[in-house]
Amino acid sequence: MRRILCGVLPTVFWLAASHALAQQAITTPILASDGNFRDLAGIAAQYGGTGFAETTAHDGVMRTGVFYRSEVLSVSDADLATLSALHITLDIDLRTPSEIAQTPDRVPLGASYVNVNIYGTAAPPPPGMVTTPAAAIAQFESQYRQFVTNSMQRTGFGTVLLDLAHSSDAALYHCSAGKDRTGWTSALLQSIAGVAPATIMNDYVASNYYEAGRISAELAAIRAAYGEATAAALAPTLGVQPSFLQAALDQVTASYGSMEAYLTQGLGLSAADIYVLRAKMVDYLALPGQSAFVGNAAAGAALLNELQASPLSGNYTAYNYYLQSAIDLGTLGDVPSQVGGQVRADAAAYLLRQPFRLDAALAPYAVGRDLAVGQTEMWLTGWGGYVSTGAHGGTAGSSEQNAGPLMGATYRIDTRSSVVVGLGYDWGTVGSAGATADVDTVLGTIGGRYAFGSLANGPYLDARVDIGGINYQGERPLGGGLGTVRGSAPALAYGGQALLGDMIRLASVTIAPQAGVRVAHVMLSGFQETGSELALDEDRLSHTSASLLAGVAVGSEPLHRGRWLIMPSFTLGAELEPGNPQVASTGNLYGFAVNQYAAYDSRYLLDGGLGITAQDGALGVTASVTAMHGDDSTGINGQLAVAYRF
Repeated sequence: MRRILCGVLPTVFWLAASHALAQQAITTPILASDGNFRDLAGIAAQYGGTGFAETTAHDGVMRTGVFYRSEVLSVSDADLATLSALHITLDIDLRTPSEIAQTPDRVPLGASYVNVNIYGTAAPPPPGMVTTPAAAIAQFESQYRQFVTNSMQRTGFGTVLLDLAHSSDAALYHCSAGKDRTGWTSALLQSIAGVAPATIMNDYVASNYYEAGRISAELAAIRAAYGEATAAALAPTLGVQPSFLQAALDQVTASYGSMEAYLTQGLGLSAADIYVLRAKMVDYLALPGQSAFVGNAAAGAALLNELQASPLSGNYTAYNYYLQSAIDLGTLGDVPSQVGGQVRADAAAYLLRQPFRLDAALAPYAVGRDLAVGQTEMWLTGWGGYVSTGAHGGTAGSSEQNAGPLMGATYRIDTRSSVVVGLGYDWGTVGSAGATADVDTVLGTIGGRYAFGSLANGPYLDARVDIGGINYQGERPLGGGLGTVRGSAPALAYGGQALLGDMIRLASVTIAPQAGVRVAHVMLSGFQETGSELALDEDRLSHTSASLLAGVAVGSEPLHRGRWLIMPSFTLGAELEPGNPQVASTGNLYGFAVNQYAAYDSRYLLDGGLGITAQDGALGVTASVTAMHGDDSTGINGQLAVAYRF
């Protein structure tokens, strides 16, 4: 559904232009042969307006170049060329057949012609005999009230509004003089847009300024033919009077109670129809509560605002309905925090910390100092953990869960060196802002230790390389009736670390302080989400993390318990990232970018672990638990392993 409107390029043009320029100057061309041609958005200064597009309720501004109003299109060649240059694609003629036969339209080039006969009769209702200005005014007030009470006329106005709602580009509507049927249509549209009642009235009576020349000429002709009394009686009907429009507005209140009820019950418009019309006409400079959002939610709200300049706005889309209803309700709900896709950045941050989780899983088997030279220990570890990061700095809180098996072997090469290899699978799930991402990983690791004296005592150098192939599967419910987006992509995470340490053997314990560096990199391919109009085209995500490591491991001498040797251990560690640890992702929609930052952004990570190993000859069983803490993150990991030496 997202792409069905992409072909409407002119719509993109006028929406994007008006959104970018906010409140625009009224630069509608003045037509020599069509005095009442003007933009619905506002009145030129020389005709009693401000010269700028009108403002609306909810911090809105009328868009220019969307709807034009006019008198009959009996225009000169030059004015027809001017109209054709405005990209008008729909000409709605509100006149009766007799009026059309007398003066057919000259339709702008590229525009479709539609006749909506408001009166529903062959000719306009014949004017009654009036002898005073008051009688003429009363007659027109009655005519305007029929715009509300006459079922045929209501059907006509409802059809006009629906035709305008379904127009793909600029549209024009008109009657004969462009003041009565056209004036009421304009008042309805401006009411939908949220223009202030006083402004609507001012724009309505502007016909007297735009048509001053015609009114003066017709009045002079009537005076010459029928005398001053007749001219004075008919003068109010040649232009417009505030009481004409007010009569119709009062009738709306009397018959329906409100303009909204008249539009829905009287004209048959749905909320979706009204929202489409309003979005075509109005650009909201700020959305409800937008200024209060921060961080990722602020970026999401900004995207929702920017999408007013996309084909999703002003058309029958879920986005348009959501945004317009949110404007009515005065809240964007939770959508701003969900629409940007923070979970993707969170998943990348999780993958960058894969080496940290491996540390604890490999700890009992990474050294091999208790093995005889040439001996191998095969081991199988079940590992799992949970990390929670609180909401802060404009990011939603995140949670991480993982579990999986890791199997491998440790081989003691000689008195000074050993090597360890491992292969495993990690079922990882990351959640944030109502979204989840599965980041299942096939991972491999290889490392080794070289002791300057012996593996059992003295300084040493540790090195390890990790690599993981990932299948990213994300799902984001957006809320607000916008559906659920899904996306998948391959990813690759790899890294390496080097540590310098010392094995210090005391009477009953061995202490091993160490320090070093770690570098990790994640690369998540770009992909296109599906499932919603607001599905993002996600950019490739690539991030490198470099950190300093320090820690100490303490192990006691074996305790004899029958056949078993019991060996408890204790670890403390710290990881410090000098640079910015926060991961960012970027998504795009209709040319608008939205950046999101991961919740995890700790520059330091502290951990402490307890473990116990029970050894019976060649068979060993190890259980351990590690707790971690960062700026706004806490977590726990656990491992249970079995090993066999041969």
